[in-house]
Amino acid sequence: MQNINSNKAALLTTGVKIGVPLVAIGVGVILIKRLLNKNPDGTSSTVAPSLKDMSLNKENLTISPSDAALFANTLYGAMLNFGTDEKTIYSTIDKIKNKDDMLLVIRAFGMKMYLWGGRAAFLGQKYNLIGWLRFELSNKEIARIKPKFDAWGIPL
Repeated sequence: MQNINSNKAALLTTGVKIGVPLVAIGVGVILIKRLLNKNPDGTSSTVAPSLKDMSLNKENLTISPSDAALFANTLYGAMLNFGTDEKTIYSTIDKIKNKDDMLLVIRAFGMKMYLWGGRAAFLGQKYNLIGWLRFELSNKEIARIKPKFDAWGIPL
């Protein structure tokens, strides 16, 4: 019995000696990739294109900043936690009339931490509204709202 327990202890020690450095290297690689794949506005370049170069023309706005904040919070609520409320997303985006209104909503949404539909302080990454939509909607669902974004010239 003593021999079996000492073999288990030796295997566990070996596993820890090998496993901990491998996990540390994996986490380091992920963090370095995250730093390298960033847009100037802090979003991941592979998920959400930078919108910093897009200017907002206040003369074209049909909604107020408080309306934009309401739309942004509605969209955030529809995507937060597990399960996405696609109907709310579609109806909210349908209410947005033009590019400048959408840019105002995107700015009101800001940068929010994302990790599988929830908030995560350490493991998540900050994304703008476009990044959240890309994560939360399937390709078929994105295809439903993409024509509007294409008409506005906002990459989705």
